[in-house]
Amino acid sequence: MNTYRYILPIILVSLLSSFTGCRKNQPATLEEVLLLYRENKLEQALPLFEQLVAQDTNNAEKCVWLAETYRRLGKKEEALKKARLALILNPKSSFAHTVIAEVSNPVMGEWSQANSDTTWFHLMKAIECDSTDGHPWLLIFGESMHRGKPEMVRRSLRSLVEAGFLTKAALAYGRWMLRALPEDAILLTNGDMDTYPPCAVQEVEGFRKDVVIVNRGTLETKWHARFIRDYKRVTLPVDDTWLEQFEVHRDSQGNLVTLSDEIFRKWIEQKSKGFFDRPIAVAVTVDELYWSKFKNNMRFAGAFLQWQDTAAAKIIDTTSMLKSLEGVSPDSFSGPWVSERDRSPIRRMYTKNLVRNVTEVAIMCSEMLLRSKRISDANHWVQWADELERNTELGPVFSERIAQLKENIFKAQR
Repeated sequence: MNTYRYILPIILVSLLSSFTGCRKNQPATLEEVLLLYRENKLEQALPLFEQLVAQDTNNAEKCVWLAETYRRLGKKEEALKKARLALILNPKSSFAHTVIAEVSNPVMGEWSQANSDTTWFHLMKAIECDSTDGHPWLLIFGESMHRGKPEMVRRSLRSLVEAGFLTKAALAYGRWMLRALPEDAILLTNGDMDTYPPCAVQEVEGFRKDVVIVNRGTLETKWHARFIRDYKRVTLPVDDTWLEQFEVHRDSQGNLVTLSDEIFRKWIEQKSKGFFDRPIAVAVTVDELYWSKFKNNMRFAGAFLQWQDTAAAKIIDTTSMLKSLEGVSPDSFSGPWVSERDRSPIRRMYTKNLVRNVTEVAIMCSEMLLRSKRISDANHWVQWADELERNTELGPVFSERIAQLKENIFKAQR
């Protein structure tokens, strides 16, 4: 997922000043430290969380926030110790169970105490303690694929929507991603919020269930490759023997080659030879490095790029771009993009930037329609983009471009 320069709000600047100035002898409150945490200032938040716990040793909430900060900073042993202490203080803490589950997950990296069964046990305990906590359901989504439990995959998606963990705006983005895809397409996605929302609208609303969503990062695991083959009925370009023997390696140019890279490349090779019948698309959120080898055959279609069997890099699929927007209200993308209960500082900071992709497509459509002398249609989509900018949590980003486009349309109408 793309990141953007972020400006510290005035309240946070003031907070940082207080830590180094007039309040240096006064302990910070939990909410003050959480301001730092939510801005992903983990190194600054850590000693303050440690102070909070030292001053209030029986407070489970402070203890588990310290555990989560340790986990995010890669301090797994410290995270595990504090999360277990938080459970002693509060045996019903879904948060603490989730920290233990995540820090113990072998998928998150090699560690002597990593154990898949420990992860699963604590995820089940987490939802038993609080079924409205979205975090364990996010992990259950992946772990259920790992364990070959498709019903739990579906249950996790339904629970994320029912709990409000995936917001109206995020779900609208998921629909937008899917609307214009060709039938039975494979869509490669990048991160959390371009994967969970489209999967959720498929499950909960039955929308575009013909599309198979494959997260490119998760595809780096052999178990996920098998899951999409066995449960999504997507033909893999390799057999089990090849899959079992595959090792991450570097190519002749020194580039790291993952399982995801190889499967994607082989799918396209098969597609080019007519041996793979599903359309292949890549979400615009996926880094260009992933598909750059096939750049000349990737056709931009708004929410995604679709592989074509002829050179299409300079061709824009205006039809698909308009299809992704038609019948959609700008208000669908209003409101928060991340739940207030979301503990991820990365998602809280950057998810709202996804709306830029939608606005960009609306503006591009207006510009292309203007060049085609379809003045009324061009005016409709620039007004749509303007309304979107005024309603979105992100706020205006394309104001100057929209204003210039409106002026050009006005001149064309005269």
